[in-house]
Order: sequence, then structure tokens, then C-alpha cells
Amino acid sequence: MTLKSGSEFCHHMICTSVVSLTGANQAVLVQFDMEENGQDAKQLPETVSRTEVSSKPASVSLDLLEHFPDEILVFDGSESAEEKAVMLLELIGSDYDIGVLIEALQAGNEDLVQTLHIPENRSFEAAGYLTDRQMCEVRIVPIRQQPEKGVLHRASMAVIRRNIDCPHDVAENRRLAYHDPLTGLENRRAFTKALKWELTRLCSDHETGLAVYYIDLDEFKKVNDLGGHDAGDEMLMRVAACLSLTLGEFGTAARIGGDEFAGMVPAACEGAALDVAERILDGLDRIRLEVGDRVFTIGGSIGVAFVDSSVVAEEIDAAALLGVADHACLRGKRGGGQSVQIHSVQSTDCQRRRNELADIPDAGSFRGNELTLFAMPIMCLKNDRVCGQEVLLRLQGDRARGLSSRAWISAAERSGFIAQVDAWTLDRVLDAAERSPERSILTMNVSAESARDPNFRDGLYHRLSVNPLLAAKLCLEIAEKDFLREPATIESFFKFAAELGCQTAVDDFAGHWPVLSRLTGLRVEWLKLESSLTQQVIEEPAKAAILNGLVRAAHELGIKVVAKHVETHGEADLLRELNIEAAQGHLFGAPVPWPGR
Repeated sequence: MTLKSGSEFCHHMICTSVVSLTGANQAVLVQFDMEENGQDAKQLPETVSRTEVSSKPASVSLDLLEHFPDEILVFDGSESAEEKAVMLLELIGSDYDIGVLIEALQAGNEDLVQTLHIPENRSFEAAGYLTDRQMCEVRIVPIRQQPEKGVLHRASMAVIRRNIDCPHDVAENRRLAYHDPLTGLENRRAFTKALKWELTRLCSDHETGLAVYYIDLDEFKKVNDLGGHDAGDEMLMRVAACLSLTLGEFGTAARIGGDEFAGMVPAACEGAALDVAERILDGLDRIRLEVGDRVFTIGGSIGVAFVDSSVVAEEIDAAALLGVADHACLRGKRGGGQSVQIHSVQSTDCQRRRNELADIPDAGSFRGNELTLFAMPIMCLKNDRVCGQEVLLRLQGDRARGLSSRAWISAAERSGFIAQVDAWTLDRVLDAAERSPERSILTMNVSAESARDPNFRDGLYHRLSVNPLLAAKLCLEIAEKDFLREPATIESFFKFAAELGCQTAVDDFAGHWPVLSRLTGLRVEWLKLESSLTQQVIEEPAKAAILNGLVRAAHELGIKVVAKHVETHGEADLLRELNIEAAQGHLFGAPVPWPGR
């Protein structure tokens, strides 16, 4: 080091890293070696100003030393890696594996700062994981010096600081603090932080908006209950992979609750935001999880909060914006799920309290006078005559306002009341069949919970034992998704119902192979096609050959086919060409209050 005057001040200097003292004060401990040029502090040239060298009493320096936790070990450059390792371990007082430390020292670059972490005792490693994983941090810093007699020793100093948290633990704790441990996605905290950053970006970017998604999985509880928690975890990981793939590198996906996820992606307009949401639903619909002989599917309700580039993003709170998306998602849940609800955000939206929409009422709190039945006709396509009616459950009263039957039935399934609801519906259907002289079929949907419930089976058995002729008027249908989840239960119930003389049907049939492969041994009279199957044929006639092959296969097994949600005469004509026996939809009659309620 030289002074401004050009005079040589010293050849060596050693300093610690910055250390915080009391209050906002910080300091660095600096040691000068001035022996080589024969100077000491009293022989400094008079040209040295007070700003160049500040001299303090020794007592002050000693007081300052008490504030420094660092220890210093200087290597003159002549030591081998083995000798350096011995010196370090002796100073630290550790029984750490010297061989490991020697390898680390040899791997370091002498021209760069090297940081090592050494446990102070071997029990640190032997325990594998301890609640208190404190270590010594050793920073080896190279010291530049002039060659001495033609030989350049690479001097260095080791700055040792004790009681440092294990860096691996620090990294893991940070990961756990901001990431979901199961799926690897960001958690709510990290997502909210990222959302704040995006809102800041919107303040300067007036060309691109932001779409925030709240995704609540539908019927995830059944995956856990029937497949076990391992199956539930696997389903969550598949959903996470679907979200990451759909949102892409410019989007962010997070798991913010048990079966609730969130996402965001820059979007130019509402249409672009909706396209992403639809792709998420399509991706979820393609998930198939096989556990033994069960096949689980998953769906979701998505709420979208779209922030246009013209909105003043500075006035929007990140947590409140996520609440707006959650609010929109809840609207979809009330409508039955498997839907997308979008809300175009204004600055004031994120300041309102979420008191406009109540949660779905508990299914067990509804009374019989709040339930009612509707029916819609089933039309025979060959002779254009009504051949049956599907009985549908509906809600009435103030509490049911804005709440679809599909959403309420889903809530009843989750809360365990669906078997009671099915029993209530069955009694009224059979009462009406007893009073009616007509021989047309009455169909009603039965949940998987009811199919396995012995009380429901007993009730069906006793009613039909008293009047066996009623069985010929009754068709019990179970959704394909329930068949996929509980094939043994559904097969057993269909056999039980068929032995009583009832007809049976697989509802919302989409042609999945696990169901197709069981049709040969399954006692079922009807397949009710999922509406998307027939809709694809209407929109893309080339797919008619695929559906025609499916219908022919069913006919060869003695199974008849029903199409759902038929709206136009053109659709009905095409279904006749495919030899589909029956159809239902608004073309033939909308659901109306049923006299048997």
C-alpha cells in the first residue's frame, strides 16, 4: 500500500468481513504489517493526512475486538493442503474428517475466494439431521504480495466464523418456505410475492394484461377415499404437471391449498385468458390415474381475474386479486363445477369485501320440502314416440337460489348425504310408478355411495318384493366416472338390480376402455352417451365412423344407446343414421315439474 505522496505504507494488510456493531454501526478490523520497511506508527511521514490514516488509542482497538466474531488464520503460502487442514481443524477444535477437508482445499483455486463449511463435531454428520446444525464458515482469501528472492508464495488468510447455519439447511428452509413440498410448485406465499411483482410490471407495461387463475379440483376427495392418500398425492402431482405445461415458461403455477391451485400468465385480452383456462380444463380431463382395477379422473372449476393493461395496477392488492379469482371460481362451483368463470377486474374490485356470495350450504341441512323432482322425456328415434322419462332432482326455496342441483349433489356426495337423497328420490319414483298405468320407463341416477350402501339396497329390495311389476318400469343409471373408480361395486350393484328385474344404464359414457372391456360380462341394458361424443360428430362428421363403430359394438352385445342434449332436428337425423335408439334433450322437451314429486 502507498500513500498519496507515493511513500510506501506497508506490504501486507489483513481484514475481516463487515461486522454489525450496536445500532446501525458497522466496522471492519484491519491489521497492517509494517515491519518490512522499518516503520512503525510513530514514524509515519508528516505528509500523511488524517483522512489517509486514522490512528486510535490501543484501548479503543481492544474494545472493538470484542465485537468481532471472526477468527483469522494466515497462511504464508509455503504450507501444503495437509498442513493447512491440520491448522484449521486445530484452531476450530473439530474432529471433522481431515481427508475430506484436504480434498476441498486442493480443489480450490488459489486466486479466488474459497468458502468451506466445517462442522465442529462428528456427531453432526452421524445424526444425519439435527435440529441445531451449526457449522464453522471458513473463507480462504488470497493475499497479493511481491515475490521474495524470485519465489512467489501464494499467501492467504482464512477468516473463520462460528455458529453459522448449515447452508444446505438454509437452502432447504428457503425452498420449503416458498415451494409446495409435494408438487414442487410455488406455495401461496411465493405466488403472492410473484403476483406483486407482476402488478408492478403492469404499471410500466401498458400493452399486456394479466390473467390470474384460481383452480379448485372437483371430486378430489373420492380419489383420496377410494384410492388412498398415495393415489391422492399422485393425482395432485399430475395436476401440477398439467398446470406447469399449460401456463408455460411465461406463466406461474402454485398450489395454495389441499386441492386448490393458482396460476397467472400475461394475457392480451379476456379471450386469451379464457383460452388458457379452457386448455387447463382440457388437460385435467385427459388425466387418467390407474390404481389396481380403478381408474380415476379429475376435473376442476376455474375462476379467472383478468387485469387489463388500462387498469391502474398500483391500486390493486395482490392478495385481494387472488380473492377475486377465488370468488369467480366459487360461482362456477355453485353452477355445478367443470366450468370457467371470468371477471374483468377494476381497481375498486380488490377493495370490496367478499360478502356477495355465500358458500355452498351443507347438504345435510336441506329438508324434504326444499327438494323437488323434474322429468324430461326420452324419445325413441325410430318411431318418434316417448319411451320413457328421466327423473331429475332439483332444489327450491331461498337457500337454493343461484345453486345448481349438480353443485348441491356434489356437496351431498362429499358430506355423505347422497345415499339418503337417492333413497328419497327412489321412494317417490316408485310411488309414481305404482300410480301410473303407463308402461314407460322411469330412469333415475344412483351414486356410487348409494350403490355400496346396504340400506339403499335393502330399501330397493323391500319395495320391489312387495310389487315385483314395478321393477320393469325402473331403470337405474350410474355415471361412467363412478364405474371407473369403483368397478367391482358398480358391477355388483348392476347384478343385484338386474336380478330384481330393473333395467340398468351407464350414464355419461365416453367410451373408456376399462368400461368397454367389462361390457361383455356386465348386466346393463343402456349406454347413455356423453354429450361431447355426439357433439363432436355434429361438428366433425368424419368422426361419425368412430361413433358408428362404438354403437355397432354395443348392439352386438345387446346394449341399446341413448344420446343426450339433442337440440336440433339435424342432430336427431344424424343420430338416426347411426342407428342410435333413443335421445333426450330440449328438442324433445325440457325438464318440467314432475307429478310424482
